[in-house]
Amino acid sequence: MALKNEKLTHLHFYYHNLLAGPNVTALPLNPKGPLDFNDPAGLFGRLTMVDNPLTLEPELNSTTVGRVQGLYGVASRTDVAFVELVNFVFTAGRNPILAAGIREMPVVGGTGVFGFARGKVHFKTYSFDTTTGNGVVECDIYVFHY
Repeated sequence: MALKNEKLTHLHFYYHNLLAGPNVTALPLNPKGPLDFNDPAGLFGRLTMVDNPLTLEPELNSTTVGRVQGLYGVASRTDVAFVELVNFVFTAGRNPILAAGIREMPVVGGTGVFGFARGKVHFKTYSFDTTTGNGVVECDIYVFHY
């Protein structure tokens, strides 16, 4: 298979994870009691299936550019840190959602135009409601592909 010249693409969008409200897009698969983001040990092991919208702006009613479909789980007993497998790219890594600043996860594969993709994703929490679990995450994907 002949590969063309490698390119770098930067994608920017917002990922809406809605655990509460009229249009839920994230469904806990094994609810473990109350959703308390101040109690990481109580959330440990919680798995959530997602079909989340991707928008151009942080507002949910802005232009939708796709979906994030996959699964995340709370992978730490000491802080709320996620391991995620989602299909906008295959992503796996640690994602401490309540940490300030930018979190980084690897891109280790892709399909279609993004075949043989490799790169990184920067996640930054734009807003988060600790009562409902609803949040908006700003995403920057930097991906090399052919």
